[in-house]
Amino acid sequence: MMRSLVALITCVFAFGLASPAQAASTNSADRFASTERSESQPLARSRSDAAEAAAQVPGAAGVLLEALRWRGRTAKQLGLPTTLWCADFMNYVFRQAGGKGTQSRSSRSFLQYGKKLDGPRVGAIAIFSRGGPNTGHVGVVRGTDGDGNPIVVSGNHGPTVKEAVYPKHKVIAYVMPPSYVLEDMAAAARAAALKQ
Repeated sequence: MMRSLVALITCVFAFGLASPAQAASTNSADRFASTERSESQPLARSRSDAAEAAAQVPGAAGVLLEALRWRGRTAKQLGLPTTLWCADFMNYVFRQAGGKGTQSRSSRSFLQYGKKLDGPRVGAIAIFSRGGPNTGHVGVVRGTDGDGNPIVVSGNHGPTVKEAVYPKHKVIAYVMPPSYVLEDMAAAARAAALKQ
């Protein structure tokens, strides 16, 4: 008798493990409610919808995304001068994104470009001191580390475009690109999406 009871319990237990789990609710609308797209997140249904979605990437984030595309590339691969090319890279990023940079090879030319900020912002341009009064470095802010040092994507970091943490005490200024440049970039993103 005991042996058959143990066998029965074992069979019931094994059957329970082998059968598929049942959802808490049998109503599929309840089970998938959190995965449905809301009206505030419409699906792109046409090229013009996709173009509009592409243009909605906040402008400064568009600068960062464009800079990130080129990580690991050398100045030669990008067709830029191979010495002191951080400002050349920033101008290249703006050109590729459909905007206009300072057109200067000087990193400090970005001090007069756009609106100065009180601290780092994602997509802002960071201008750094380096050595003398007329030298420096420039790149796009991706974020900050735990100590408030900016994480920057820049050209001329060693031989390539890299992302690196820079000391915050070397920052001369953070600058947000001018609104007309960001608008030009949004228009270019819209046009590129329509071509596809």
